[in-house]
Amino acid sequence: MTSVIKQFSLTDLSNLYRIAYGDFETDAAGWDHAELLANVEKSSKFVGNRLEMAQLVDWGGGQSSGSLPSSSTSTIYRPFITAKAVYATSVIDNQSMKAARRAGSNLGAFMDATELSIMTLKRSFQDQIARMFFGDGTGVLGVINTVTTIAPGQYVLAITDASWLQAPWMLQDLYNISTGTDLFLSTNIDLDAQEITVVRQTGTQVPAPGQSIYKQKSKDNEMFGLKGVTDATVGDSLYGVPVGYRWNSSVMDASGANISVQLMRELDQKMRFLARGELPTDYIMSATQLRLFENGEDEKSIIYVQPQISPERESGSQVAAVKINGRTIRLHWSPYCPDDRLYAINRKKVHMYIRPDTADGSDPGGFIENGDSIFFPLQVSGTPLDSYALFYSSYAEFYINPVFTGVIKNLAIA
Repeated sequence: MTSVIKQFSLTDLSNLYRIAYGDFETDAAGWDHAELLANVEKSSKFVGNRLEMAQLVDWGGGQSSGSLPSSSTSTIYRPFITAKAVYATSVIDNQSMKAARRAGSNLGAFMDATELSIMTLKRSFQDQIARMFFGDGTGVLGVINTVTTIAPGQYVLAITDASWLQAPWMLQDLYNISTGTDLFLSTNIDLDAQEITVVRQTGTQVPAPGQSIYKQKSKDNEMFGLKGVTDATVGDSLYGVPVGYRWNSSVMDASGANISVQLMRELDQKMRFLARGELPTDYIMSATQLRLFENGEDEKSIIYVQPQISPERESGSQVAAVKINGRTIRLHWSPYCPDDRLYAINRKKVHMYIRPDTADGSDPGGFIENGDSIFFPLQVSGTPLDSYALFYSSYAEFYINPVFTGVIKNLAIA
């Protein structure tokens, strides 16, 4: 750790040590992440540098009629994954911890002071895992359309319509731009104008139109998600295997058509032949597509699931299903799913392989420990700082088998 961009201070949080907080209120948007990612099968057996699978493509042995056949060899692909490091960190200063610990009249103040940091740290980490689930491994949050200079080092970045997605942008977040390593801090977000105001924290880089924006240190370092799997075409490779015969996703272009059961049935039939009968269990779409589907003439096809079967959430969650070709398929929405797409997945064919020291039950990560503590004293060039850091991490990779995955692109969004 060579620098601290922002940390809690005793002045900023002075009220925290005089008030016992009964609870913390958080923005509920995106609660569907927990339910959606709970359907991803997690394995903590990933202990090597890389993990190989065995994908049966075509049967071997002799097949004929009338006389004994010649033997043939099974066709088996060997896709593999390597672990990706995903981190989140938070900082709390020593004086705040000491003040809380010694409050006397408020024995819960220390827990309040540290709980806020821990809760926001874990929540932000889980959001990043959900975002990567829909990504392509490059980490691109958006592409700059225009740059307006407010002052030296301060810029308003307009994001292109094609790359705009509301969910990834957060206040006080740190970004890299293009291939640069300079840090930019977001100070304002205009959702209607699709503009992000940033202030350069280090270096001399000036953003330019056409450049991509990334979470800090995330360029080409993120886990591989649904977009990467479904956008891959012949000439690309997925998990080390060239895309081609029986190693690809089912893709449909809606060409601006409205979402409908008819399109879902068509995608399902297309996947039926590729996957040899192991078909989607879940459809994932944006809130826009779910609204259009519910408002459309196919509303009669939607089955609303009772809360005891699928608990209600304040904002989003799987509370519905649809009948497709005789099967009941669950519906989800996510703020990280592009507005014009519907993804079809088989939840038994989507895995998250995690190093065992960072996985606990259904949690996709865990705290980095400092002996028997989760607090790390910070320093700059050997000089101790009056602050401690908390680190949450995962060393993992999504493995989304393309054969059992489909997408409908270019759906109408209004």
